Order: sequence, then C-alpha cells, then structure tokens
Amino acid sequence: MQYDIDQMFKYCEIPEDGKQYFFEDSNENRKIMLAAFNHNSFMAKYIYMPILALRFVFNTEKYEKIYHYLNHESLVSILKGKCFYVGNQQEMNDSLEGKYSWNLASNLLNDKDDSPQIRTLFEEIKNRRPFDSYIWSFTLDENNMALQNYGDIAIVMNPQKAFESLADKYTNPEFKNMNTGHAFVFPLRVNYDRQTQLEYLSNTLDIWLESIRLRNYGDYQDASLAMYLYSLVFKHPKYHQEEEIRYIINKIPDAKGNGYDIKVNGKKKLEAPFLPSLCDEVIVNHRADKIKNENIDTIQAKVDNTLNKFGFTNTIVKKTDLEY
Repeated sequence: MQYDIDQMFKYCEIPEDGKQYFFEDSNENRKIMLAAFNHNSFMAKYIYMPILALRFVFNTEKYEKIYHYLNHESLVSILKGKCFYVGNQQEMNDSLEGKYSWNLASNLLNDKDDSPQIRTLFEEIKNRRPFDSYIWSFTLDENNMALQNYGDIAIVMNPQKAFESLADKYTNPEFKNMNTGHAFVFPLRVNYDRQTQLEYLSNTLDIWLESIRLRNYGDYQDASLAMYLYSLVFKHPKYHQEEEIRYIINKIPDAKGNGYDIKVNGKKKLEAPFLPSLCDEVIVNHRADKIKNENIDTIQAKVDNTLNKFGFTNTIVKKTDLEY
C-alpha cells in the first residue's frame, strides 16, 4: 500500500500540505483515493476531486497565523457585528476573478475543437456555476508589500480556528446530507504558475472532449466540475506577490442560484464569524503614514481603542516590522 501511496503522490504532484491531509483522512477514504488512482491515474490526477483537493489544499493545522489586509476604518463594523463580510466570486475587485482560467481554457479549446457544438457546450458549463461561491482571502506573509495596497492594517487569525468557524456555521454535521443553504468549505492555495495551469486545463479539456465523444456523462460532469475548481484556484501570474490563501465557501444555491446571507450595497455577502477568540492580533503598517493627519502611531492607538470598545480585549495591536 505504501508503494501505491508514493506513486500517487509523485504522479499527482501532491505537495506536503496535501500529503498531511491524506494521512489525516479516514482509512476508508484513503483506500477509495488509491483505488481511483490505480484504476486510471491520468483521470484521477486531473478530474477526481478528492485528489485535486490534495493537490491545491492549504493545511490549516500546519500553520499558526494567517493575515488579511484591510483599512482600519472597516474594522468598526466588523467588530460591532462580530462578523466579516465575505464577498461573492462574481463581485470581486479583480475583474479577472472567476474568468481568468475560463479564458485560458477557451483559448486552448480553440486549438482542440472549434466546432460550434463544442463551443456551445463549453459556454454552458462555464456559465452553469454549480455553487454560489464566496472567497475569504488571506496570506501567510505578515509583511506583504503588495497586499498593503488593500489597507493600513492586517488582522491576524489562526487558520484552523477560522476554518472551523466557517465549517461550524455552513456545513451540515451530517456531511452526506448537504442541502440548500449549506456549504462546502475548502482552504486552498492560489496557484499562479502558468505552466501548471495550462497543463491541468489542457488535460482536463482532453478528458472532457473524450467524454462527449463517448457519451460518458460521469466523466463529463467530473471534468466540468474540475474546471470550475480551477476558476477558484488559478490566478494570473502578475498577482503572485500576493501569495494568497483562500477559504472557498461553496454554498448550495437556492432555485435562483443564490446562497448569500445578506446584501451590502447591492453585493452578495456571507457573514463569517469574527469573534474575539478568532482574532489574535492586528498589525498596523506604514500605509497609515499616508493618511492625512495620521501616522502609524495614531492608527495603532485608534485600533487598540476600537478593539477594547467591542470586547476584543485580548487582541494585541502592534506595528509592522518593516521600516517603511
């Protein structure tokens, strides 16, 4: 069995985080994954969701801290409501969000099969959206210069506690009985490598096209779902400095395709729990020095007062280690 595991890890390029998740899973699930791999390693690597999850997973138990950058003014409403508004994938500031990998796939498809029938099917799966997807973004870097463009503070959370808070709220404890309103929660590492993206998209498209030729509905559905996953995990290489970690909350939508908790300024949001036990510290960066009549010291004091006001008395506020 160990030989099969090693072969699967090597062929499917499972990173250390994924290996740890595999060994933490139940013996039954491990056997199912190995059986799928031994049955057809190529298909398992590119369209079998449990193995794809191992390939791109972020191991929440391996790390102590994750960081989310924002402006200090936004902290008041978050602390007051004890929740963080998590945005819908289709309504992100990045205009390529949810489109980047589909555009790559579309270009690849042009060279594989440019028939009108295939193009119609491709557009159908691209627009299908099996889930109403929400993205809560973090990084492992407390001094991420690129992400400081998003704000003058970074809230610091424990990744496992953050994951558990989302799962407790949105996932049915009886995992097999998920219904409308429930969600599958996945912590993933964003992949910025163009060669990896092209490899996965190209091979998945080959499986998808073959499933159409053979009228294999199961493979068609699996390949389509894999491409949906890629739209959540692949980003343009120009954003690589963000080193993004994502908590994907895939809500099972209602009849209208929605799974949001609330609308804020017309945009769909989830209300992720944000309690004192989840926020260990807040780091103020030098973007604060660019605020009129403020500086890093005054913003640090304001943030500290705001935290205390709303009961986050054990949350530490400190300044960045960076000198500018």
